[in-house]
Amino acid sequence: GRTIKMYLVDGTPNGVLTAEIMNWTGKVISCPRPKLAKLASRADAKRTGVYFLVGDDPDDPSRERIYIGETDDVFGRLAAHEKDERRDFWVRTVFVTSKDENLTKSHTLYLESRLIKIAREAGRATIDNATSPTKYLPESDVSDMEYFLSQVKLILPVLGFVFGGFKFEAQHAWSGRSVR
Repeated sequence: GRTIKMYLVDGTPNGVLTAEIMNWTGKVISCPRPKLAKLASRADAKRTGVYFLVGDDPDDPSRERIYIGETDDVFGRLAAHEKDERRDFWVRTVFVTSKDENLTKSHTLYLESRLIKIAREAGRATIDNATSPTKYLPESDVSDMEYFLSQVKLILPVLGFVFGGFKFEAQHAWSGRSVR
């Protein structure tokens, strides 16, 4: 078994929430777009991490559209996307950082590359990324990041993010759609 600890920051299921897995250095934070400003005061939102912008695909409302990115300052990047008309589709974001601040730019570039590949292969959503970067790490770092990625793949579906084909049945609280 595994324990996933979720904390409803706003005290509501449709607000900012954090999720952690016991004995894992990662931390996942989910936020609806209208509450993005609430992340401004969070230290963990200003760390290096990977993030997802998620919403309905304007070209095919039966599908989700996602954008996967990485940055050294998650909140700063999300604030920039908030103003970017090319990415106007998103209604919710989820990002992954490290509690111990040991996630580096090279690590997040690798994770971004792997997550884009996984999402494209799953074919469950329209991927808004124009490129599919390939980043290389030393063998030991690849092993660490593949473990980190396995935890991301475990926790995202629990939060209702299944665009990567991760196995979990949930219902999107913000859209009411059932997903498998």
